Amino acid sequence: MDEIIPDEIRESIILEITPTVDEIKQQQHIISTLTKALRIYSEEIGYAYSFIESQGSTGRKQTQLKGTGDIDLFVALHPQEHERTLSLPIKERNKALDRKLDSMVDDWFIPAFKDIEATNVLKTYSQHPYLSLKYLDTEIDVLVCFDLSKEELAANGPVTAVDRTVHHTRFVAERLNMQLREDIRILKSFVKACHSYGDICAVGQMGFTGYSLELLVILQNGLNNALHRLKDLHQNPIDIKGRSLDSLLKMPPFRDNHIFIIDPMDTNRNVASSFSKRSYDWVRLKTIELLDIRDGDIDDFRNLIIESPIPTDPLPSWLAPHCFAYTFRSDGLHHYTILRDKIHRYARKIASKLQNERTGETRFGNILYEVYFEGKQFGLGLVVERITASDTYSRKGPPIGIVGSERFSEVHDYSYKRDGYLWVDENRRWTVASDMIEDLIVKQNIEGLSFEEDSTEFTARVKNVIFRYVLPVELDFSVKGTV
Repeated sequence: MDEIIPDEIRESIILEITPTVDEIKQQQHIISTLTKALRIYSEEIGYAYSFIESQGSTGRKQTQLKGTGDIDLFVALHPQEHERTLSLPIKERNKALDRKLDSMVDDWFIPAFKDIEATNVLKTYSQHPYLSLKYLDTEIDVLVCFDLSKEELAANGPVTAVDRTVHHTRFVAERLNMQLREDIRILKSFVKACHSYGDICAVGQMGFTGYSLELLVILQNGLNNALHRLKDLHQNPIDIKGRSLDSLLKMPPFRDNHIFIIDPMDTNRNVASSFSKRSYDWVRLKTIELLDIRDGDIDDFRNLIIESPIPTDPLPSWLAPHCFAYTFRSDGLHHYTILRDKIHRYARKIASKLQNERTGETRFGNILYEVYFEGKQFGLGLVVERITASDTYSRKGPPIGIVGSERFSEVHDYSYKRDGYLWVDENRRWTVASDMIEDLIVKQNIEGLSFEEDSTEFTARVKNVIFRYVLPVELDFSVKGTV
């Protein structure tokens, strides 16, 4: 198979996306400094642990991209020393673990870093409490896991959501060579250029994780095969056991999954289960574009593989009246993933109310939304099929002649018969989509976020996410003027 990216272009891209020697040294210095601080303080207060080790791309794998050296520092506990907690029923166990890990963050992690000039020190929560901070301009998460063997994981499953991560790191690191490491960096850079990478993606609620892309390259033996498999992933799962798409979809844990990258460390787990369909659909579209390049120059490849800022161009005239964007600002006390998930839940609620009347009749038609954030700013973008609705709508009542139809007629003395049913014409409260959206936005209180008036470049980027990345994969969506 011919190489998708010509050698001379590949070398140029690798040079652009690979961290410098100084960047890697800085990351290693940070890891060493934080690890030493945790070890010293653990000796002072008597906290026992199995190991402290950096996981993720900046750890043993060294698959990080230039300028993206976030660090995940794992503190592993001996399960034998927490047998009483781990033997509890699951609900009680999780509550006890929350209390235990909460106290570890308060009594160990935070005091350990008091002398290293860290900033943005914040106890936050995922499955269990952990610490996030910033040190030497690097974002760091300090998490607790249990030091479980592969056999223990296979037999009993993990205790925390990150117990498998150490084994993921070892699986990837043991299979890497220089060529595969470069291939992984190119694939990561490509997905980042699609704005569909990880939990900070602009397209969908969750994009591809680094581990999933590492598996794609390793299990497909290189970038070329990985890209071709990525294009067909919705039809052709990656599974070391060779199970078909149909057989995987019949398994209860997988019934709602749309793509599959089965974890080689746990073949009952789909690494891609949390990835948004929209993220995959957009990456797939761009993958086809990349594979279709013929005799391209460096700019053709760079435009697809190197991330560029989301544009701020004005929307086309056919879309602008249908697209709305609103900005919220974080109070800085909540982790961005918590706020992201809150806005997604909020957006689903707004979209449902806009789409239909309370009784189910169509109001403003189909609604698309997307959430985009950077720093402390969180944007909600909406595109509405119909920007206005008629003053009234017909509501379907019960079939004529059944028990209750007479009561319906008495309550609604203006009801009428049509197609074997009773109907009533109701007045709409909202006939202009923008008025309803603004009312819902103003009335909504999202803990950790405050609504702010904004017509800046940030808002323009929110709208461009909708226009450039969402609409191309939502092929059934169209915009109309009125009902």
